[in-house]
Amino acid sequence: MAFDTTARGQLRIDCVLCPVQRCLGRTGNGEEVEAWQEALLPRRAVMPGGAALFNTGDKQCNVYSVRGGCLKAYTVDADGNERIRGFYFPGDLVGLDALGGGYHLSTAVAVVPSQVCAAPLEQLKRLMGRQPQLAQHVVEQTSRELALALALSGDFSAEQRLAAFLLHMRERLGGETLHLPMSQRDIGDYLRLATETVCRTLKGFERRGWLTVSARQIRLRDAGALRRLAQAVVLPNADRDWAQAA
Repeated sequence: MAFDTTARGQLRIDCVLCPVQRCLGRTGNGEEVEAWQEALLPRRAVMPGGAALFNTGDKQCNVYSVRGGCLKAYTVDADGNERIRGFYFPGDLVGLDALGGGYHLSTAVAVVPSQVCAAPLEQLKRLMGRQPQLAQHVVEQTSRELALALALSGDFSAEQRLAAFLLHMRERLGGETLHLPMSQRDIGDYLRLATETVCRTLKGFERRGWLTVSARQIRLRDAGALRRLAQAVVLPNADRDWAQAA
């Protein structure tokens, strides 16, 4: 696992120039931004197939902020099957599942070449006590993750699950053309569907003219149809999305 040897002073400059608009180094007042930047350790590269950012059962030392790329968190069941718990994109915090007990409940790895900034846990906890915006950011992401997990855990069809996932990716990635970093196998594992079911369902959507698929690129041609199909799956920010479509 590679570390960036950039000095802390240069790191603070990079925070100002960071393209991640939702990163805590770009929001808040000057005091809050400086406090967050002071907490960060040098950036870390996380590569697919390389060492995990952390493993299930590891003692938590840091919370990580995604600066680029995409990570996934997963557990392994008794049969050795990988169960993906979530995907993390630029601006997301990774490792919040360990805040309560102090040990990571999942393993985090890169889906594509990625980069994270690390904030030591104890320093982060002190900052949360002094900086309300930081605490709010942590609570908001935890709430989003819980709401998404509850939404997708319902008794929905494969079509409803996949339509909801695509709409969620549209919300996260922006635009009508989704450049998905994860494979169809990863999508199926996350949605508790077989890879073949994901492929077959996407082809069905394509035949209906709702989207076009090219490798990991999906162009949404009729998001309204997907919304109507997925309306029973109450996604985070769904009310806003339905209103925009009205």
